[in-house]
Parts: sequence; structure tokens; C-alpha cells
Amino acid sequence: MRFLRYAAGYAAVAAAVPYFVLKIIWLAGGSTGIIPGNPQSAEFDALNAATFAMDAVAIAVALALTHRWGERLSAPLVLFPMWVGVGFLTTIVIGVPVGLAVKGQSLFEAADGLVEPWVYQLVYGGFIVQGLALTVAFFLYARRRWPSLPVGEPYRLLATVAAVMSFAIGLLYLSWAFGSTFGLPEEAIATSAFTGRVMDGLFGIFSILGGIGLLRLNSWLSVSLAWLGSGTNFAWGLWVSVNMLIDSPLTVGAKSLGLLGLANFTRVLAGMLAGLVAAYWLRGGSERLRA
Repeated sequence: MRFLRYAAGYAAVAAAVPYFVLKIIWLAGGSTGIIPGNPQSAEFDALNAATFAMDAVAIAVALALTHRWGERLSAPLVLFPMWVGVGFLTTIVIGVPVGLAVKGQSLFEAADGLVEPWVYQLVYGGFIVQGLALTVAFFLYARRRWPSLPVGEPYRLLATVAAVMSFAIGLLYLSWAFGSTFGLPEEAIATSAFTGRVMDGLFGIFSILGGIGLLRLNSWLSVSLAWLGSGTNFAWGLWVSVNMLIDSPLTVGAKSLGLLGLANFTRVLAGMLAGLVAAYWLRGGSERLRA
């Protein structure tokens, strides 16, 4: 198991390095992989800086999951970035193969995007490897550090509120996945396609599964569902909200927030509430967490 943990951890690091190097090049003013004529705006630079930092954290977490010194870190230093990372990467790990299988293209590759096609292949291929490798490394890490569930009781009222919000968000995104345009800005409707519907479907499914998990939290399955659903809501809700607010070229409908903006804000809030539930829960099991 020690070898498998090392292999998974360093596979995640290796998968993160190309993206990390590409961000350094862009932040330094280089244009490798950028389609000629596309300006590198202040928003583009800000997003590069943010995603560079996120990738650096991913590398640090992968190393922490791999080595014994990571077992001595405070639990939140490991759990929070893994929670956010799982929220981001699980959607990509599932979404990219679905897009390739059904349409022969990645869900995340824009025909009129800012970068060359090979950049999407490099980046999202790396994300898939990261997602799978980090999951294996974290499973082995958690099994060693916390051989059983914490003993704390969940904060029931907070968990119920977070679950209800997760169900509501899940149903809304599923309706969009099946063709509803309720509450969507005109820009989003005009660009609605297979990609958007699959992503909305994944968001909806994960959110509902997360709500189911939040109502129980008495087994590894329910905890995993709550972890996945709340992490997806928080990570993607925050990412889309920030892109909409800064009028990023990565997000359509940026100036017509409407229900789409409210939905993403609610996703962030639902994820944060679920995080508080986890904090109370883990605090009750602090004796085991120190083991």
C-alpha cells in the first residue's frame, strides 16, 4: 500500500506540472498555446494567477498525501483543498469522457476559445489524471489516519438547511439539462448546447446526491456523497460566480446574472453550510482526528 500511495501521489504531481509550467509562461508574458490575435487582458492575467495558485496547492496536497509528514498536518489543511479539488475534478473526470464518447470532443473545448486545441487536451488530460490519482492517494491517506468515522454528531439543523438548498439547486440544474430555459439570460440560451446540458446534468445530480448524504452522515457512503455534492457546489459555484462578476471570456451571460447568478451564489452558500456541518462533525471526533 505504501508503494501505491507514492505512485498515486507522484502521478498527481506529474499531471499537474505541465499546467503549472504553462501558467508560469503566461504570467511571464509568453503566448505559448494562445491563439494569435487574442489579447491577454487583465482578467485573463488575474485568472491565470488564481489558477496558478490553485495548481500549486494541488501539488502541495498531493505531496502531503504521499508522505508521512502529511499525516501530522492539521486536518483542515488537508481536507479543505481536497474538498474543493474533488468538487472541481470529479465533474471533469466524468464530463470529458462523456463529451468524447457522445460528441467526439471535450466538453471544455471552445470552438472560438482563447487557446489552441492542444492546450485543452494537455490541461484536461492532466486534470483527469490528477482527479483519479488524488482520489486514490487520499483514500489511502485517510484510511491510515482515520481508520473509522469521527464520533461527532452532525449539526442537524444546519445539515437539513444545506440539504434542502442542495435539492433545490439540483432540481433547477437538472431542469436546465433537460431543455428548460427558466431564468436563464439570453446569452446563455443563445449558446446553450450539448456541453452546457451535460454540465448542468452533472451539477444537478451531484447536488442532489450531496443533499441525500447530508441528511444521514452515518456511513462512509453518506459522507462521500455529502463530500462530493457540497464540494462540487462550492467549487464550481464560486468559480462561475467570479467569472461572471469580472465579465470573464470563460463564462457567458456575465452581465445578465438573473437566476443563473442567484443559483451560483446559492451553490456557494449551500457548500459553505455543508462545510460548517463537517467542521462541527469533525470537531466532535477530534480525539480520533489527532490520531
